[in-house]
Amino acid sequence: MKLDSSEKIELEIKPNEKILVIWFLTKTLTYSIATMFFVFMALFFINTINIVSNQEEKSDVEIIENRSGISEIDKGGEEQIGHPFQMIIDFWGWALVFVVAVSIVIQVYLHFLRKTYSYIVTDRRCIFVGGILRRVERTVPHKKITDIQRSQNIIERVLGIWNVQIFTPGTASVQIGQTKARAELNYDGLLNSEELYEVISRHAQING
Repeated sequence: MKLDSSEKIELEIKPNEKILVIWFLTKTLTYSIATMFFVFMALFFINTINIVSNQEEKSDVEIIENRSGISEIDKGGEEQIGHPFQMIIDFWGWALVFVVAVSIVIQVYLHFLRKTYSYIVTDRRCIFVGGILRRVERTVPHKKITDIQRSQNIIERVLGIWNVQIFTPGTASVQIGQTKARAELNYDGLLNSEELYEVISRHAQING
């Protein structure tokens, strides 16, 4: 991040590690459930293809046997027909292990992702910087800020962390009964949000 000439950093905060609990519930579990769904669907389709293929091979064998006067019944015993969910039943344990491993990888990634996040307030703008695979730098000049909100959901209240949301004219917060707008910047996982909120509010009032 490059600052403008004579621009000064007034506050720089990183999200508290408690945000990993929120990310586990909102990101890791979501991606893990999605991964489990695709793994089981893959097993389902693979097994379905195998069943169809086996049935086609069996039909070809029956044609040859009928021509030669030999049947499956004459040989004794009946071949058991599989079903599309058989492979899921057989490999659900390995699939579950795979999904757990994916969950661990995601959570480790989020652990390092949190360390790249920086919430910066200068005398001219609010800045968000972060990202591993894709580096993101988002800024909002103080003069464009129309509203600032500080909020907690139930889990964040238990953890004692806050969110500070910054709105601009294009994403201005709305009143009850209307569709909620999306904030221009989100500063999530703040253990002490009062100072950040006050600094941004002061600049927004001066430049408003």
